[in-house]
Amino acid sequence: MDQALGSRREGEDHDRSWVQLIQNRFWLLVPVLVLDLALTGRLPPPLAPGSAAPQLPAWLGVAEWGLRIVVLGLPLLMPLSLRTPGARPGLVVYGVGLAAYVAAWVSVVWAPTSAWSTSAVGLSAPAWTSILFLVGVGWGSSVRSLPGYRPWMYLVAAAAFTVAHTVPVLLAWGGRA
Repeated sequence: MDQALGSRREGEDHDRSWVQLIQNRFWLLVPVLVLDLALTGRLPPPLAPGSAAPQLPAWLGVAEWGLRIVVLGLPLLMPLSLRTPGARPGLVVYGVGLAAYVAAWVSVVWAPTSAWSTSAVGLSAPAWTSILFLVGVGWGSSVRSLPGYRPWMYLVAAAAFTVAHTVPVLLAWGGRA
């Protein structure tokens, strides 16, 4: 009898660990990644793949990719629950940020010759609006297995990523033909 109870508890613990693994904030990034994959090939010059781009310092590319790994990878360790303090306001910020990000992509892809899309602010909007949804992802977050973690740490990484991601776009805008 005790053995059966122990097996059932182990099964419940195993089920809870799977639930914890799938209930993470990375799911908030999935719509962003899908949008990026779907529309990157439709970006106008000078952002389109294969467009002539200004030579960027190697350190900037390394910084952007390193920060991208942190900003996209850390949410895998961040539990997603509506019961945690600040979760609902964070989701509101995320929703507003995601809407702004989608609007930025739509404007640049479907109206590439508009005054907005040809301005530095408009052309770089798909890069700098990422900070908005990333703030929502990190708002009130915690990280499993990192007891010293504080939400501001993710927000600093998100801000640094946004800068490292936006600077090349602004350089491409400045060097356009």
